Amino acid sequence: MSERRDDLIDEAILRRALRLDQDERGPRFDAAAIVALAESGPARRAIAIAAGATVLMGLIGAAVWSALGDAAPTLIDDVVGLAVPVVVAILAFLAPIAQLAAEPAVPLSLLAALGIAILHELRERREYAHANAS
Repeated sequence: MSERRDDLIDEAILRRALRLDQDERGPRFDAAAIVALAESGPARRAIAIAAGATVLMGLIGAAVWSALGDAAPTLIDDVVGLAVPVVVAILAFLAPIAQLAAEPAVPLSLLAALGIAILHELRERREYAHANAS
């Protein structure tokens, strides 16, 4: 606690933290070497490989999208052909229910039942309102 925080770090502590042995020196960054490496630019071989990979991926992408474009109409036709009978069966089941709900007596009876249920719930809440009061 007596040492000041703004003092420099002891060399032994720094070497232990960086795991440097006594005879090992830290890495030396040479600015001139970094500049020379940056100015040399990428190798011609790397540029050729990147260009070849780009062309190859473009050809593969074009082939895949072309195949999907050619196969899309038949795939969509098969999906619609399978879906239409299912939709027809569901609608044939639901049509009588829709006709029954369209009759004028059904909505009025549903509204009457809903009103009775609401009144019942309000009456039940009023009876037990004092039980939950604190």
